[in-house]
Amino acid sequence: MTCNDDNDSFDEGQYFVSPPPLQKDQKRVLVFGTFDIIHPAHLRFLLEARKTANCPECQLVVVLARDSSIERIKGHKPIFHELERLHLLSGLRVVDFARLGNEGSKHFDVILEINPDYIVLGYDQIQNDQPLQNFFTEHNLNTQLCRLPKFESGDLISSSEVRNKVLEMVTDKKNNK
Repeated sequence: MTCNDDNDSFDEGQYFVSPPPLQKDQKRVLVFGTFDIIHPAHLRFLLEARKTANCPECQLVVVLARDSSIERIKGHKPIFHELERLHLLSGLRVVDFARLGNEGSKHFDVILEINPDYIVLGYDQIQNDQPLQNFFTEHNLNTQLCRLPKFESGDLISSSEVRNKVLEMVTDKKNNK
């Protein structure tokens, strides 16, 4: 016996992901990221984002980088496709809402859609935050901008390091055969 007897096809947008509602009933903390291979530093970043904003009751909203943005900025394709990363991220208890970012020159417009009270950046995100501050001023936003330090979580603190470690393990295994 199956729990779902209807034969509706799987709709990618229907499962796992709930975008933040337009009407806010709580303050919001917004973070951006690639989150290609989820690792302990990602979890610490998400937990600390809420803590840094001093807003434990806030909704944590994650805007996930599009595949095209990752290729343009980092020079390589992500391991997981953007919808896979979105589903993985949305399944984390610490994340209240997740959505894909905007592509192209209107990438900051997502801020208007989410209307956050706080934006928390990682240590390596948007080194020059003046364009972001200008966007706040241009759109008369009272959003507070915070930056987190680099978090140590063992020897693997970035998706690139995880990727390299896996490649090293695969190479070692092939060489030991």
